Amino acid sequence: MTERFPLRRCWATRFLWPLVRGPVAAEVGDGTVRIRLGGLGRAEIPTRDVARLSRMTWPWWGGIGARLGRGLVAFTTSWGEAAVIEMVDPVDVRAPLRWRTRRVVVGVEDVDGFLRAIARDRGVVTAGGDG
Repeated sequence: MTERFPLRRCWATRFLWPLVRGPVAAEVGDGTVRIRLGGLGRAEIPTRDVARLSRMTWPWWGGIGARLGRGLVAFTTSWGEAAVIEMVDPVDVRAPLRWRTRRVVVGVEDVDGFLRAIARDRGVVTAGGDG
């Protein structure tokens, strides 16, 4: 079963819509995390390749959209709490050009639910429910 997680929005998100045109969400299921930010970027991450899950606060000065940062790619339509997915090996993402990275930041509305869904899909869930 695939779970869908909308990306969190803010007042500045409306400035992205002319560039996006397409789905804006993250999905977890069938062994894959799929992130879509319309025409701005996308990623498909096999859950078996996930090494670590964590969270961070995406800063307002980091910008919104598909962002390239030092050692990471971010898919965010707002600043604030975000999920961080770290992979064993680099994966190819589009942001909007092809880029290889080991860390992907995703600004979903339900960060806890998103991280739990990835952990469940990997088959790694602790007693507290977090992966």
